Amino acid sequence: MKDNLLKRNWNGDGKCCICAQNKTVQHMFFECTMARYIWSLVAMVVGVDCGPVSWESFWIWVEMFMPRVVKFHMVGLAGTCWAIWRARNNICFEQKFVRSHTEIVRLASSLISFWAELQTEEEGKALEEGSEALKSAALHFHPRSPSDGSAGTVLLQ
Repeated sequence: MKDNLLKRNWNGDGKCCICAQNKTVQHMFFECTMARYIWSLVAMVVGVDCGPVSWESFWIWVEMFMPRVVKFHMVGLAGTCWAIWRARNNICFEQKFVRSHTEIVRLASSLISFWAELQTEEEGKALEEGSEALKSAALHFHPRSPSDGSAGTVLLQ
C-alpha cells in the first residue's frame, strides 16, 4: 500500500487514486468512497442501514448483526477486502476501467462462492446463499450494462 511505500522513500503519490485523500490501510478498506459504497451494499444484504467503518467496528458489527454465522465472518471480510484490493490495484496501477461498483461486489461474491466449495455441504450451502444475496443486491442497484462496455463505463478517479 502506498503508505508503506512512502515509508520506504517511494517517490509516488500517497493520495488515494479514487478520492485523493491520504491513503492508509484504514482508508482503502473502509473510508474511501468506493469502500463505503461496497460496505453499504453488504449492510443492505444483512438487513441493516449502516456498514462497518473500521477494522474494529467490523468485528462489533458482525457480532451485532450476524451472531449466528460467526464461522463465516472472516470469509466475508476476506472476500470483500480482497475484491476492494484488486479493484483498487487495477485502477491505480493498470488504469483499468470499472463499469460499476457491481463488478467489485460480484468479485467478492465469487470469492465467497469459491470458499463455499471448500466447506462441508451444509456450511457451503449457507455461504453460497450469502454470496448469491450479495450478488443479487448489487445487480438490483446496478443492472448489467451492454456487453460492449460502452454504457456506464467509469474510471473511478
